[in-house]
Amino acid sequence: MKKTAFLLIAMATLALAACSPKLTSNLTSTREQLKSADEVIVIELGAEAPANAEKLGTLKVGDTGFTATSNGTYDKVLDILKEQARLAGGNVLHITSHKSPDMQSSIHRVIADVYYVENVASFMPEPLYIEPHPDYAAIYVYRGNSSMGALVNYDVYVNDTKVYRCTRNSKAEVKVLEQCEITVWAKTEARAELRFMVEPGKDYFIECSVSMGAFVGRPELKMIDATMARSEYNSIVVK
Repeated sequence: MKKTAFLLIAMATLALAACSPKLTSNLTSTREQLKSADEVIVIELGAEAPANAEKLGTLKVGDTGFTATSNGTYDKVLDILKEQARLAGGNVLHITSHKSPDMQSSIHRVIADVYYVENVASFMPEPLYIEPHPDYAAIYVYRGNSSMGALVNYDVYVNDTKVYRCTRNSKAEVKVLEQCEITVWAKTEARAELRFMVEPGKDYFIECSVSMGAFVGRPELKMIDATMARSEYNSIVVK
């Protein structure tokens, strides 16, 4: 009986591990381990690496082939990288490669260099100024450049009004003038929807994508935290 229980626990542990992203560590040096509350600054892809900093090595988060999509969102991948950076004594992550979900994988795959700097506060990004809009709620809908379902486009609605044609590398802003509950939805061979309350003065970000379907693919709508989504939304240049 005890042996059976042990085997079940072991199998469950392996199953959970398989559902998590794969972490590859290539550290050339380490420092004293940081505390879990210590800040780790993320320098996004395209920005310059920190000058006069000590490079500790490189970390990579990839797909095991069985990784659950919910375990491979960008914010969760960053959490994994930050925790590993703290263990190595690093307080800065410089993203050098970022692949969004596509036909090869349903998760974000990221490579980052780990650095230690003496005055990490100096690397804190300046707060992004947002024009206040107390008279309306702003809903930002967007779709990145992922090749997943690249040929599948669809319309996005707020309640009964079409507000956005969802194509690769596109975005739109929708204004709602009162506090109310709304439904954001889209439909191809299946329907996806988000229902939530909006309040004037607040921002809401919805990431649109396509998942595999029986025929043409299915729409996916995800509410993304503004601190994570704003930079991605702003990086989309609509041609």
